[in-house]
Amino acid sequence: MKHDAEFLNRERVGEDVMLFRLGKPEDFKFLAGQFCFLRVPDVGYKDERGLRRAFSIASSPLEKELLFVMKMSDSALKRTLVEIPVGTTVTLDEPVGSLILPQETATPLVFLAGGVGIAPFRSLMRYVADARTGHRIALFYSSQTPEETPFVEELQHLPDQYQQAAVHITMTRVGEDRKRWNGLTGRISPEMIKGSFREWEGAMYFIVGPPAMATGMKQMLIDMGIQSGRIKMELFTGY
Repeated sequence: MKHDAEFLNRERVGEDVMLFRLGKPEDFKFLAGQFCFLRVPDVGYKDERGLRRAFSIASSPLEKELLFVMKMSDSALKRTLVEIPVGTTVTLDEPVGSLILPQETATPLVFLAGGVGIAPFRSLMRYVADARTGHRIALFYSSQTPEETPFVEELQHLPDQYQQAAVHITMTRVGEDRKRWNGLTGRISPEMIKGSFREWEGAMYFIVGPPAMATGMKQMLIDMGIQSGRIKMELFTGY
């Protein structure tokens, strides 16, 4: 089933990261963490990947708008999104994806995100906080600099709204400049996870990020003794 959605606005949230807002069609139902295929109208840009691509939904099902966050490139689809006027109709396919919350809440969850891979986790975290689901969650989010990190302030304050969530954001390219960033630095590591989340051994792990980061995180978890059956992973190419 196809859904027509109105393009509402765009916002630059980093040097090469943009947030796009669409009106949510009344019949468009999805679960937090899912993705969908988005098709934009033809305004003259062409490439081999075409004008229909899959993107994670960054908004919660409880929100009135659909949010999509993207690392920008010169692809035909993204160049189109940058230029289409407000009010343009874009087309959405039915949402799909298994990176969703388990029904039971006894097992703690650890989310590992890199770059714009935060999109499905923002959806999940926002939904858990607003719906008060009872899930215990620790988010570890790796980015390069605060200036190119979407949702950073919102996520930092989310534990104030939902005390069963912990948020750990780390930057890899700020060096010793504490005026830019006073939080964690460096890549996500076993020491970071073990030192920040005491229930790490019995948790279910969700990983989303660029292929190299995501596969590296999965191997790190396996080396930590986490069984592969307790690891879910989605890859973001960013193109």
